Amino acid sequence: MKRILSCALVIITALSILVACGGKDSGSGAKNDSGPVAEGDLKEKELVKLNVVMMGNNKKDTAEVVEAVNEITREKLNVEMDLTYISYGNYVQQTTMMLASGKGVDLLPIYMTPLATVANNGQIIPLNDLLENYGQDLVKEIGPEYIESGRIGDDIYGITTGRDLAKAYGFQMRKDLADKYNIDYANIKTLDQLEEALTTIRENEPNVIPVVPSNGELVRNWGWDTLGDDMTNLGVLMDFGKELKVVNLYETEFYRDFVTRTHKWYQSGLIMKDAINNTESAGTLMKAGSAFGGFANLKPGFAVQETRNWNTEIVVSEIIPPYTTTSDVQMATWTISSGSEHPEAAMKLLNLMYTDPEIVNLLIYGIQDKHYVTVGDAANGQSMIDFPEGVNGGNSGYPPTSGWVWTNQTIGHVWKGNPADYWEVQKEFNNTATRSAAYGFTFDSSRVRNQMTAASNVVAKYHEALMCGVLDPETTLPIFQKELKDAGIDDIIAEKQSQLDKWAANNK
Repeated sequence: MKRILSCALVIITALSILVACGGKDSGSGAKNDSGPVAEGDLKEKELVKLNVVMMGNNKKDTAEVVEAVNEITREKLNVEMDLTYISYGNYVQQTTMMLASGKGVDLLPIYMTPLATVANNGQIIPLNDLLENYGQDLVKEIGPEYIESGRIGDDIYGITTGRDLAKAYGFQMRKDLADKYNIDYANIKTLDQLEEALTTIRENEPNVIPVVPSNGELVRNWGWDTLGDDMTNLGVLMDFGKELKVVNLYETEFYRDFVTRTHKWYQSGLIMKDAINNTESAGTLMKAGSAFGGFANLKPGFAVQETRNWNTEIVVSEIIPPYTTTSDVQMATWTISSGSEHPEAAMKLLNLMYTDPEIVNLLIYGIQDKHYVTVGDAANGQSMIDFPEGVNGGNSGYPPTSGWVWTNQTIGHVWKGNPADYWEVQKEFNNTATRSAAYGFTFDSSRVRNQMTAASNVVAKYHEALMCGVLDPETTLPIFQKELKDAGIDDIIAEKQSQLDKWAANNK
């Protein structure tokens, strides 16, 4: 049951008890008393090379794409990037080690690690002065409200990406099998209805696994606000965060019912055997023909995106309607490492990565006429694009994956199959989603670091195995709950509630 992600959780939370090596100094070494610099003054006097770390699978033509980006950044900033892709399964662990050492990274998105943790550890720097002097275009592009999502205490530490900042949850599946068995996927709105569809697949397709996890994770969330602990859920708000009452998720009837259901599914053959140790994504297994589908975080255009990525037609069933929390906005947050020797140049590059469509299109889609071709006009002044003839998500040297983790896809091209105004559709999705009552709140775990470490280790032992149906909740839940109590989860919940109450009072 030991998996890479579980190990990463232990490392992350253990690091959270270290003494901050750089401190939280809002007067970072980027102070420029003269205020924002003029465009002509942006170029560095000498060529600066920056290490950019990105989440995603390595791509064969990355070097060619990076050189095309560097032609632009050398001309505008006298800056070059060296880009390193780290796989999803290893990203948390490897970037945690990089940040702890202070070496090998200048710019990176923080993913699945609480922003407050790396900020309190002094592993990333405050951006206030850098934004003021070199990032005003970025602020205008993302918007002041979303810039605030990167605030920890008095300082801004990270910049969210231009993407879907809300989420719906449901199930993605192969369209060929759904059509073959007349599965009305558009009208699957409950887990009971989904179970009927999965049972049909099991009974008629013995060589196809009805439900597979992605990298050992079956379901991350099903309608609660994690209050910043996306992987550990140590004190949450239930029911889309409608009420500001922090509870122990693992003691709720909701959780018991959910894992009881998945255990039944596992025993009846609906869920992949040894699911907890699966290292493949659901998309990879669907493409290979060995899986029907898996649970997914949904957004507008998700089916188009996954069809493109896996060269297999995908359809979805939305079961949990769209909602948004602070954690959603902070999920992919670009930061500058405290180990960076060139923070000013890093902010200049980041500003360009958020505002220059040519750079955005290169980083997400690759080289025009090699990795993609234009097929029409998009509503944002960019193009509708598709793969060139003979190219697909499986054989492209730079497949267009992980666009949501890059800085600002909304100023770039729109992939064929989506509406021309796709980025406006996504903005509407963000603006109309149910918003947690705690939206804007960020938990500071510094007062309960030891309890966070101990409780996170307990969660790593049981939670994913229960969610995947591998463990019997009848016997496991009481043990799980007791170990969480012993680890101090009640202290964590009390601290979260106290901070949340103060935040609510201040924000009315």
